[in-house]
Amino acid sequence: MRPKIDAEFLMCFLQTDSFVKVVLDNCTGTSYPAINVNDLAKIEVAVPSGENEAHKIGTIFRSLDHLITLHQRKPNFYTGGYYAE
Repeated sequence: MRPKIDAEFLMCFLQTDSFVKVVLDNCTGTSYPAINVNDLAKIEVAVPSGENEAHKIGTIFRSLDHLITLHQRKPNFYTGGYYAE
């Protein structure tokens, strides 16, 4: 049975440098590196002790991601709005 993990928390964890390094260290192949599903299943994922805590952390990550996106947009002087580059 799979544990319930907040999706936002898990997505942020999967993008961390440390997790990516572990995955890349376990990849095989040079032109098209891939990781064996059994090797991937052996990688430990540190999760908060409670679902509520993981959800709160995921919500914070989502909010930060949204703020970063907003700050990366450039003002559009013709319409008074913003556009993404």
